[in-house]
Formats: sequence, structure tokens, C-alpha cells
Amino acid sequence: MSGGTFKSSIAAAPVTRAVAYVRMSTERQEYSTRNQLDIIEKYAADRSLTLVKVYEDAGKSGLTKKGRPGLCRLIEDVQQAHDFAFILVYDVTRWGRFQDIDESAYYEYLCRINGVSVAYCAEVFENDGSPYASIIKALKRIAAADYSRELSVKVFKGQCRVISMGFKVGGQAGYGLRRVLLDEAGGVLQVLRPGERKAIQNYRVVLAPGPEFEIAVVNQIFQWYVDGIGDRRIAAVLNQQEIATERGGPWTPDMIRYLLKSEKYIGNLVYNRSSYKLHRKYVRNPPSEWVRCVKAFAPIVPEELFNAAKEQRAYRYRRYSREAILDCIRRVYTKHGRVTCTLIDIEPDAPNARLIGYHFGTMRAAFSEAGLPRMNNDSFLETRTHLYGVRRGMLSEIQTLISQAGGCSTVDTRPFTLVINDSIRLSVRAIRCDHDLKYDYFRWRIPKRMSEGVDFVLFAQMDHSNQTILRYFLFEKAIFTKDIAFTYRSIHRYLPYSRDAVQDFFLSN
Repeated sequence: MSGGTFKSSIAAAPVTRAVAYVRMSTERQEYSTRNQLDIIEKYAADRSLTLVKVYEDAGKSGLTKKGRPGLCRLIEDVQQAHDFAFILVYDVTRWGRFQDIDESAYYEYLCRINGVSVAYCAEVFENDGSPYASIIKALKRIAAADYSRELSVKVFKGQCRVISMGFKVGGQAGYGLRRVLLDEAGGVLQVLRPGERKAIQNYRVVLAPGPEFEIAVVNQIFQWYVDGIGDRRIAAVLNQQEIATERGGPWTPDMIRYLLKSEKYIGNLVYNRSSYKLHRKYVRNPPSEWVRCVKAFAPIVPEELFNAAKEQRAYRYRRYSREAILDCIRRVYTKHGRVTCTLIDIEPDAPNARLIGYHFGTMRAAFSEAGLPRMNNDSFLETRTHLYGVRRGMLSEIQTLISQAGGCSTVDTRPFTLVINDSIRLSVRAIRCDHDLKYDYFRWRIPKRMSEGVDFVLFAQMDHSNQTILRYFLFEKAIFTKDIAFTYRSIHRYLPYSRDAVQDFFLSN
């Protein structure tokens, strides 16, 4: 919009037209949106203002602008063409309890420079721009911010006390557990279904063991992990067995990780592991600040099994120093006379081969620093690391292109596999070029197994050095009746499935 059009839209706004902004959190009934509107409507009638629209944020905190669609739309409308000259608000606190009082003043300033005045209908002062009004507003904004800070402290202390008594504070029960509602005397009223909440303040909620089937699944997850099966594989197995989560959806590795670390499965309630006080910054608190109630309810996992899984996780995620990694490489070489990614991965107490490449840049650099002689498989290891990076880049580019095309995508439990629009599974690959030294020809091979469990395979064909991408191919599952292999002589059969760039697959013909 041009500057002239913008100014003319302000000048054309009738001075008798006004809009209302109302906000209600959950703190006090006197601040209900209906009560606010009653005061606002009376204020408008006394001053011959016509109320043309109401912007509402019901059940929204006033700590920030984020999460308040009503206020966001109001500010956006003010900055664009508008047909009103006044914004009527119940009082300063309804505009917001911003912890930085300059933020509150800034939004009012945006309204003022766009020709719209903000009036606080229940306040004893007129917001007329006078020094007196400015001082009073500043004091009230400070008081509003302090109220939120004090309330935050009180609520936190109250929640800590509730947790220490063995009662649950908000959130889902978790797979294998259920939320049970108790009355004031501790009597069981009912098992709460997902989404249900207690209706009476003095009632309490506790956790209790869920169905036997879910308990068995939870224990199986812990046992699998102790036996050396990772988060990703556990999630994949559960999904293959069509065992749904408590919300009815598929399992993800993150869900498995959370379940394995949650002490509620041994009957403990843990609170304040993380905090988001006053909507400022998400913080992971140190264990010394956690609030824990031990044996708050009956456990569903033996403590020995839980601790074994905890030790297994600590072992898997242990940190390696640079020198420790080099010692592992030397140990593998001493045992086998050579070093490969497979030998590293099966070596006890050795880091993953991919981690070594991450630490040193390339496997060759790691071998050199370890003082090992140059090996024939150096180039293979470097190519493997490079192709991993190629696939990561392709995956990111494809997700961006899908989003730009209006679709959605999520990363599947299988490595480098995308689920597009909740229905199509796409595997992303980078195919190395193999040189047959005996007959001196170059060949590319795509094993049939790459098409298992997916609908399409999109792969990059690498050049002779396996450093540069020649072209991209998109094969549907039906093509894979067997392994697909081609050379320069036979590639013409598959060129109709190829494109020069990934984005070309997303362009309309």
C-alpha cells in the first residue's frame, strides 16, 4: 500500500466508530469478556461512539502478544486500512501484563501513529496523552507485570506442594497409565478420559496402572532397550505390530525415549524438569531443582528393569574424548590388521563410525591422526561419509519443495524416509558409482530392498569420483521386480525417470 493511500484511509475513518478489545485469562470472573463488554458498551454510549467490531482473546495469557490472535489481528488491522478511530479496552491489565512495560506502550504507540486512540474504559484517568495519564499508565503497567510475577511464584509453590503430596498436576497420564479423579476425602470418583479435567477445585488427580495389555507393552519396551534394541527400531516394531499410542497414533523414536526416561513408570512423580515461567524462555532445570514424590502410586515397571534401561542409555550416550576415539581405532587395527566401519561398529566400547567421521571430518583424517598406515578402503569410507551428507541435503530440499507446493511431510522411523501428506512414503538415496577394474566399466546398482516399505525411491546418481551428482531418478515401487543396475550403455532405459534437479520432479508438465 502506498503512503498516500494509507494516510487517506486514516483520514476517512469516521471519528465516531470504535472497536473493542477484550481478553480473559482464567484468573477472576469479574474479568469475563461479557462483563468487560458491558463496561465498554456503556463507555461508548456515553461518548456517542458506535461499536463496530469486537476483537477477543478468551482464555489467553496477557504476558506476551504471542498466542493472542485477537490482539494480533487488531494490530494488523490498525496498520492497514481501517474504518475506526478508537480502540476501547476494559483496563490496562486487559491490554496485557507484559513483563517489559515498554512492549505494552509500544503496541499502544503503533495504534496512535496510525490515527487510532486507545481508551481504558474502567480506569479513573483519561488516556489523553497528558503527563499525568502517562505516569498513571506506567505505574499500572508495572503493577500488572508484578501481579503476574507474584502469581507465578504462588502457583509454582502450590504445584510443588500438590506434587509432593502425590497428586498429578496437568498433562497426560502416559501409555500404560490412567488418571483417576479423587474427591476431597480421597475417594475414587472416576477414571478420566483423554481431554477430561476435574471440575471442582478441591478434587485431586492421581495416576494409576492402566490396562494389562498396555502394561505388558511398556515392560516389553524396557526389556527390548536393555537387550540392545534402539529407540528407532522399537518404534518401528510397535508400528508394524499395529500397537497404537495412547492417542491412537503411531510411535516415534522421541516417544520411546520419553517413555524410557520417565520415572512415573516406577511410581515416582517428577515436576519442574523444565520450566517456561512468564512465557519468557524455555529452560531445562538441573536435577537439584526437580520436585520428586517417590512411590506416589503403584509402579508398572520393576525398578531393576528401569535402572537397567537407564544404565543402557547412559552407556549409549556416553561422551568420547578425541584421544579415547583414537585409542578405539588403534585397538581395532591391532585386532584385525585393518579398520572398517563395520569393525568399528561391532567393537565393544567403541563409538559409532559415523561419530568418528563427525569428530575428525573424514575417516582418513581419523586414521592418520591415530598413526595408522594408509589403507585401501580409505576412499570407500570417505565416500560413505560424503553420500550421507548428500542424502541429508536432498531430504532437506525435498521437504522444502513439498512445503512450497502446499503439501506436508514428516520424517518416518526409517532412515531418510519421508511420509508425504500422511499417505505416500518416499525413500531418499544416493547411489555410488562402482568401477569394475577387470572389465573397466562403471556401474550403478539399486538393490530391490531399497523399495521395501515405501511407495517411491528418489535417488541421486553419483559421478565416477562419487563426489558430484550427475542426475536424479524417481522410481515407483512397481519397477523393482529385482535389483536395478545400469551402465552407460544401458542407462537409456531409465532416463525417462530422470531429471537434472530435484525441484524438476515438483514442476507441472
